[in-house]
Amino acid sequence: MSNALAVLSNGKAELTELEQAILAEVESDAGQAYDYVPTRIKFPSGGMMDFSTNDGEILKPPFTAIVAVAQKARAFWPDKDTQGLPPLCASPDGSAGMFDTAAEEQVKVALGLPFRHPALDMLDPVAAKGPHSCATCSLAQWGSGSGRGQLCKALRRLVLVVEGWSMPAIITLPPTSVKVWDAYASAVARTKGQAYFTAWTKFDLAPATSTAGIKYGVLKASIAKPLSADETRAVLDIRRQYSDLVRGLGIDADDYATVDTADARRVDVETGEIIDGGDLPPF
Repeated sequence: MSNALAVLSNGKAELTELEQAILAEVESDAGQAYDYVPTRIKFPSGGMMDFSTNDGEILKPPFTAIVAVAQKARAFWPDKDTQGLPPLCASPDGSAGMFDTAAEEQVKVALGLPFRHPALDMLDPVAAKGPHSCATCSLAQWGSGSGRGQLCKALRRLVLVVEGWSMPAIITLPPTSVKVWDAYASAVARTKGQAYFTAWTKFDLAPATSTAGIKYGVLKASIAKPLSADETRAVLDIRRQYSDLVRGLGIDADDYATVDTADARRVDVETGEIIDGGDLPPF
């Protein structure tokens, strides 16, 4: 654990003598004790309203965290039921996707879709793997999915320093919460000298139902408190350490454990009002 993480997890700039000694021992391992595997916070699905970690811990909302790094990502599953499978094509950086030519069953499903992934028309299996441009891919165009949605799903991956935790975690926001995150980050950036990573953010969930009547949760994000100068310096250090990690981290089925947003609309459970969801054109 770096000194930056120690500052944030302790909530103070000065470490005790014992904390400094433990930190020195951890850093002396220099990756020789184990390969670091970041905790993944799973976005709830199936009508659940609690977050959870990949090792089974329940994380009840609201919780407070610093979003140290945010990254666009994309993933394509040809079947609505992911069945625990990794995506057929995935782009951890939201720009270039890699196609899994060995996923024969998923390839068969993809061949029957009205919009074709460019890899399916390539004779060279090496070239078919990619990278493929997400900007020009037909699956990323609005209207390629059911209704006005996209077959290839837009995601947001966040590196979180959860208040009270000593190491960062990764959370992937599903399409239904992408616009919420984008609106929040944009609003924070309107203030000069501020950004999504300069404040503690409160993460909560709002209940919603799809137009098909399926219940699910949508992200609610708000500023909990600004960072101190020491905390801001620590976050800038963490950003340098973890930016490459999140941009290269693979995508799996748990990253899209959410309802099918066929026409990308959701209904407020209290008023019955139809609300634009995350899988619609931004304007």
